[in-house]
Amino acid sequence: MTQDMDNPSDISDQTTGENASPSLGQASAPAPVESTSKESPRVPPAEHDPRRRGFFAKCLSDILAPVASLIESRMEPVTDVFEGQFSPPSYDDDSPMMPGLHRSMEPQTILRPPGAKASAEFESMCSRCGACVEACPVKCIQIDASACVGDGYPYIAPAIAPCVVCDELACMKACPTGALTLVDKLSIRMGLAEVKHDTCLRHHGEDCRLCLEACPIGENAIVVSAHSGRVLVKPGGCTGCGMCEQACPTHPTAITVQPLRRMEELPED
Repeated sequence: MTQDMDNPSDISDQTTGENASPSLGQASAPAPVESTSKESPRVPPAEHDPRRRGFFAKCLSDILAPVASLIESRMEPVTDVFEGQFSPPSYDDDSPMMPGLHRSMEPQTILRPPGAKASAEFESMCSRCGACVEACPVKCIQIDASACVGDGYPYIAPAIAPCVVCDELACMKACPTGALTLVDKLSIRMGLAEVKHDTCLRHHGEDCRLCLEACPIGENAIVVSAHSGRVLVKPGGCTGCGMCEQACPTHPTAITVQPLRRMEELPED
């Protein structure tokens, strides 16, 4: 019994189980590989992250919003023409009678209201009270409180809101100082329309008559030449109201009104 315990080789040969060493010349079995039945969750690519889309959409909206507002404000006068309305644009000043006009919005051409005296006499007599502004039925007469436009005196910007030569002649009747003198409708001379024939649609073969249809004076002021087919303005009848300029669909406008400072500037028919 003592002999068996003292011989370690006998114990080694009889040992079986996981701790038993393989015999020489016998290949060891490969270790088993555990299989995973669950796949790793897929992470969406960064470019499809909805949070990133929302961020860029908001940034784009913030950038384009001021541009859209500017375009809308510029289009309002144009849409008013087709709706038969001539409402002046809104400005920053709180006073509806004397809105402030920023220099960047200054119209290219301004006219004095119907019946205005010659420039120097008009400015010496006008009190800038705003009575003509209040009386105008289409609100085309404006006064710039900052004096950036029209030196602070009443003016009409035909490209924005032309005079409709109303039957009431309201502005002239409302003037308390005589700076606007009441004259007959056909005697009003605020300016004179000029046609750029190369820009006019009729020059390009279209039978456009919008300026003629918009004129409140009619054939006494503007006609189509039977010989050339061109639009002709009659200086003796044109009031310079600007209705034709407002109605013209071309850009730049083919017909524009230029102010007259003195009656002597009227060309002969």
